[in-house]
Amino acid sequence: MKRPLVSILICTYNAECFIKETLLSVLSQSYQNIEVLILDNASSDKTVAAIAATYEVGKGPSVRLIQGKKNLGPYGGLNFLLDKAKGKYIAINDHDDIWYPEKLKKQIEFLEEHQEYIGCGTAIINWYEKYGKNIYRTQSEKSDIAWHSSLVFRNNHYKYDTSVKVGTDFYFIKNILCKNKKVIYNFQEPLVLRRIFKNSGNLSGKWMQGFSFKELIKLDLPFIDKLAILNRKIMPKEFVEWIIVKIWGDNIPKKYKSYATTYQIT
Repeated sequence: MKRPLVSILICTYNAECFIKETLLSVLSQSYQNIEVLILDNASSDKTVAAIAATYEVGKGPSVRLIQGKKNLGPYGGLNFLLDKAKGKYIAINDHDDIWYPEKLKKQIEFLEEHQEYIGCGTAIINWYEKYGKNIYRTQSEKSDIAWHSSLVFRNNHYKYDTSVKVGTDFYFIKNILCKNKKVIYNFQEPLVLRRIFKNSGNLSGKWMQGFSFKELIKLDLPFIDKLAILNRKIMPKEFVEWIIVKIWGDNIPKKYKSYATTYQIT
């Protein structure tokens, strides 16, 4: 099989405490024909130094670190990186999430063999640091949605709509990538660890902050997802997370239990 170039896009902001593990999981992929494009969104901590200390220039995959003079936001930042991406495929990762070593290999092999799909996602494991609990999350195999930091898609010059203030990632996948057609394939294996830190320092979930009820009503998401977002808006984040962990904590299917060990999360 030909090994087409994959452009991996990461936007960072004040991520000095967790960017190292994220970047190492990207550089340790078994699929190595990659370029890693990182935009630091004007961090006020030592994120840039942490990134620079994690890889050696000229060794391993190509890594390009761009230091932004102002914060473009996560999706404005991704649009900036999309303009610079040279790969046949685009892979998105948050600055705090970790990839399983075989993730890209499985996805690229699938997309090369199945031209009818525009992109490919995977199941994920949500790890709640405060509770030390794992939650397995998946999407339908054939869908118009995927977990954002699991997503790989064909580089056809797509862009995020930054005028969408809530659920920008879901809007991008469903409306811009898929055009409301089920052209995303989701592996049921949890090939991504989404780390949810107790100090709320991670990017995951921050897109749910600072939106209006009017924007939520207009959002093109199923009612149950709107309800879940509304609960986060009304009730304290910690309380919602406590309910989620109590109901679904440690629900990883038996055949996928070893993935938690691979991520060194027990």
